[in-house]
Amino acid sequence: MNNDVPNVYEAEALLAWAGEQNPGLWVSHVKTAARAAGTIAKHCGMDEHRCYAMGLMHDIGRYEGKNALRHAIAGYDLMMSKGWGKAAAVCLTHSFPLADIKAYIGKNDCSKTDTQRIIHLLGEIEYDDEIRLIQLCDAISLPNHVTVMEKRLIEVAIRHGVESTVIQKWRRFLELKDLFDKKCGQNIYSFFQVEISANLFSNPPLQ
Repeated sequence: MNNDVPNVYEAEALLAWAGEQNPGLWVSHVKTAARAAGTIAKHCGMDEHRCYAMGLMHDIGRYEGKNALRHAIAGYDLMMSKGWGKAAAVCLTHSFPLADIKAYIGKNDCSKTDTQRIIHLLGEIEYDDEIRLIQLCDAISLPNHVTVMEKRLIEVAIRHGVESTVIQKWRRFLELKDLFDKKCGQNIYSFFQVEISANLFSNPPLQ
């Protein structure tokens, strides 16, 4: 049995602690992403409990407070301190379907040292289906419900602006959805049809 991610109980407890350190909509977002990850994993033959736990952890670096790129390396370091190497990789890569720091949408609030660490780690971490699934679920999860990817990506762009790589990055996210549609043998949105339909025309809360 792999011990490179927390079990569900450990992940839920750590998220509860992190939410106390820095309350906010980000906690609801990661819960939605985790639920989506577990559901999709179950339908495509992956370990739903591992994927659920990794979904809960992907933004855990936000425990430090309001941060941008910093949350990726903060989450990585926290997971590594606990011996959860795969969860650490998820924390670092969830915003990088393109393994290129220039593709990050938002402020780089990292030190020069941590910026270089992120660049190095992005070049070292091997993307597998678990990492790709969390990237996908991050891109379809608003704080209170799963949504269509285009709505979530626009919500992020409104908050953080866009970079020159945005079209390439969005194309990669769409490729991730196509990948898991094929793995599941159906459109993944069908698993969340009720909540997507009920909320499609509502304005997402500002995180």
